[in-house]
Amino acid sequence: MFRGNLSSIYSERISHFTEAVRRQTRRINLISLARLLVLVAMVWLLVLGIKTGAVLFYLLSVLMLILFLSLVSMFNKHKGERDLLRQLLLLNEKEMACLDHDFHDLPDGSEHADVSHPWAHDLDLFGKGSLFQYLNRTSTLRGSQILAEMLTREPGSAARILDRQCITDDLKDRIDFRQHYTASGELIKEKPEDLKDIARWLNSNAYIRKYPWLFYLALGISLLSLTLMIRGLFDSSRFMLLLYPLLFNMMVLSPFLLRTQKYQEAISKKHDLLEGYARLLKEIALTSFTHPDLQDRSTKAREGMHKVKRLSRLLHLFDQRLNMLLGVLLNGLFLFDFIMLHLLERWKRKNQQDIMEWIEITGWTDAMISLSGFAWNHPDFRMPEFDEQADGMEITSLGHPLIPDHKRVSNDLLITGEKVVVITGANMAGKSTFLRSMGVNMVLGYSGCPVCATRFRCSYMGLHSSMRTADSLKDEESYFLAEIKKLQLIVQEMESGKPMLILLDEVLKGTNTTDKKLGSVGLIRKSLNYPVRCFIATHDLSLGELENEHAGQVVNYCFESYIKDMELSFDYTIRRGIATNMNASFLMKKMGIVD
Repeated sequence: MFRGNLSSIYSERISHFTEAVRRQTRRINLISLARLLVLVAMVWLLVLGIKTGAVLFYLLSVLMLILFLSLVSMFNKHKGERDLLRQLLLLNEKEMACLDHDFHDLPDGSEHADVSHPWAHDLDLFGKGSLFQYLNRTSTLRGSQILAEMLTREPGSAARILDRQCITDDLKDRIDFRQHYTASGELIKEKPEDLKDIARWLNSNAYIRKYPWLFYLALGISLLSLTLMIRGLFDSSRFMLLLYPLLFNMMVLSPFLLRTQKYQEAISKKHDLLEGYARLLKEIALTSFTHPDLQDRSTKAREGMHKVKRLSRLLHLFDQRLNMLLGVLLNGLFLFDFIMLHLLERWKRKNQQDIMEWIEITGWTDAMISLSGFAWNHPDFRMPEFDEQADGMEITSLGHPLIPDHKRVSNDLLITGEKVVVITGANMAGKSTFLRSMGVNMVLGYSGCPVCATRFRCSYMGLHSSMRTADSLKDEESYFLAEIKKLQLIVQEMESGKPMLILLDEVLKGTNTTDKKLGSVGLIRKSLNYPVRCFIATHDLSLGELENEHAGQVVNYCFESYIKDMELSFDYTIRRGIATNMNASFLMKKMGIVD
């Protein structure tokens, strides 16, 4: 499949969902009209019944009421389906735009940014125009967090990466599942504090556990109230007797009202959220996967979807006490608070250990859908091979995934036993972009995604970089000190004996030329003693001499610039050797800065 095929697929889906939304809107309008007519008929029949006293009119009026309630239920169902269809339409329009690299209106993950992270800041993983913004399709807050974690944590082993690749491959072609899941998640309208509120509620205990007799008292009172109400149907004077249980119930409830209110506030109005999670669990449960991890989560989702749905319904019912009139009636006649607290606490006792795992399953699936969607959208990308037997790196057609196809210049690189790659070149020649391409593709590989290359083979290794160090006014830390600290962290990781890919762009930019060279040479020589592969981009051509001093361990590559007819140009192609052309003085002369 090629990118052009993707455009056709998304175009067809946009047309399909546009028409589906139209049909659903027409259906909703007809139901609305029918609902209005039934309501008018119900009132008319009731009036006729009152005027004539005919039982038939009353019965027909009741039938109209039942039909009206059915139409209300049907209206809500079709409205929910239309909302889902609109989200699916919007999602396919976003995908179509992303094929042209128009993704800057999507969530950029700025909340996950950390300038002190070993590689995230250097590689532009978060923020406007970032990798996260490009591939993120998560619709839950937990899914967004898990996706960020996958991009910022080393997986630990090549086996873990292979497992993620298999999961991505299982999900990649399930476009209907992926899009329905994402669209359903968008309907949840989750707030950042929601999951924290649920966690606090799970770890709290209601007073009903300490006084279980209150539940049985509520059952007894409810039975009494129902008996009096039934007898009142035959003798209206009996309704007056309901005042006694009402007064008694209010007296019993009063000492507990504040505690009930506090309990309610912890979990109030979470039924829509939980109903949304139940829908996501249902999507997972009803899909047949081939990967064992996905199958296991599908089984757990099947167990959880009904229980989460039940909790949603219980909370929706509990929230009815917030209605002043309804709350007084329910508590006054049935001690409603005690019954609901008992049911909620019983649900909690049975499912307390599982609910957060069910929610975690939805978030994990959400994150994996983003990664598999990225794989689907890039059929020309290839899965990297992390081979423990590989002694070097074999990379062909390496590019940066955020650079559009028509602008991207791909590069080949073959490293055998060398540990340090010194990359020289002029300003703007492509050194930094190449390093970021290496790093971003390594991060994609970590997450189980295909990379922007036709071959990417190396042994598994960790990742560290020092390319864009930020100073800190808050911590009174200079740019130079911030870089030194980052280099210190890299050396500490190196000395631990951990295999690492190290990306360095112009080391020690904040000091003089001599000092910078001494520091760079010292760092390169130190790295030769450890199982690392270090790429260092520099303007200092003298660092290229290290290849002769450490043959077989240091190798030179470069990016060249060209000046022809007073015009500067670049081919952005990496090649063996040391750069021969520099362009700073030429640019200064051309711009009139110097003579």
